[in-house]
Amino acid sequence: MLLILIIVTLKLSAIQTADPRAEISGLRFHQHPNFLRIVLDINHIREFYSAELKNPERFYLDVFQAKLSPALAGKSLEINSGCVRTLRIAQKNPSTVRLTVELEPGKKKQQKIFYLKNPSRLVLDLYHQTQDSTRASGSSSSPPTSAREKQGVASPPTTEEKPPQPPVPSSSGYTLVRQLGLGVKRIVLDPGHGGSDPGCLGVNGLKEKDVALDIALRLKKILETEGHFEVLLTRDRDITLPLEKRTALANKYRADLFISIHLNASPRKNRSGVETFYLNFSPDPAVNELAARENASSTKNIREIKLIVEKIMKNTKYDESRELAEKIHYNLYRHLKQHFGPRDNLGVKGGPFWVLIGTEMPAVLVEASHLSNAKEAKALKTDMYRESIARGIFRGIIEYVKSLGKG
Repeated sequence: MLLILIIVTLKLSAIQTADPRAEISGLRFHQHPNFLRIVLDINHIREFYSAELKNPERFYLDVFQAKLSPALAGKSLEINSGCVRTLRIAQKNPSTVRLTVELEPGKKKQQKIFYLKNPSRLVLDLYHQTQDSTRASGSSSSPPTSAREKQGVASPPTTEEKPPQPPVPSSSGYTLVRQLGLGVKRIVLDPGHGGSDPGCLGVNGLKEKDVALDIALRLKKILETEGHFEVLLTRDRDITLPLEKRTALANKYRADLFISIHLNASPRKNRSGVETFYLNFSPDPAVNELAARENASSTKNIREIKLIVEKIMKNTKYDESRELAEKIHYNLYRHLKQHFGPRDNLGVKGGPFWVLIGTEMPAVLVEASHLSNAKEAKALKTDMYRESIARGIFRGIIEYVKSLGKG
């Protein structure tokens, strides 16, 4: 009996002391014509964060709850191709692995970060400026506008039938949504906060609830007139609406997509840019701080935590939500950067946001700009900037729908 007790104790001790970190066992790259693909072999999916630094120009990718294989410790690779000079990977701290990319000044165009499975790996694609893109940088990438369009006259609809287009696999492959050929018809927009909950306050007196509602109304109009979607709002005026009610309304309306629109705030007044979330747990202290702020108006109690955790873990729309978040994020970020200058690309992340818990459709939360940043707060007072945010989100939604083979 004593021997059995010792064995059980040892097994329990081993479970309790098991290393929760995912191991990064490989670093490789492949040069494509217009981008460099960097691949990290990792045995489990983990949250990540990326950012750009200046003087000298470099890009870094932090993978949380991860450890580096001893064979990769301090590994450095000379690239000297496209926009990349060298790659370095190291254990930043006991729970974070950092990949640092030294860039050729002014050569990087954009980046995409996503996971692939079987085997599990984290992929970073870094696109570089080409001669064609450099020549076209001063002009619009949109097709020429016809005389009828300039005069505000709609072109007659074409009667030519187009064959159905197959969906494009997401970063996780052909999800069930793509296997079944499902599309998007009805979208629910959720302007954050409202009524007695003003959200964050801008340095110029702007209230998050007012700006979020205005952006949502603009986006609704674009989605209806140009995308021909059916669009509903969780609120269309300044009223108090509990977080749980917003999710319930999206489910009641049987929405195909749910997009919650917010504005950000940070103690670092120079922090700017776009940040986009899908539902998941996160080890990132900054994400958890933001979630605590956004979830402050929740009416739930501690006794319900088990049910809440189970809902997050059973999030069956994880892959599609992440895909939607990526499409919206990169289109919004590029659109604002193109028209209003450089800003921080704060990335696409998982986070435990109440407004995303329990949705029966892909759902994302967009932090479109920072009210705590003087430059962005000033821009947020203008119709042009708010319209640009709506336009960037719209482009992301359209790109997502097209990836389903329905655009």
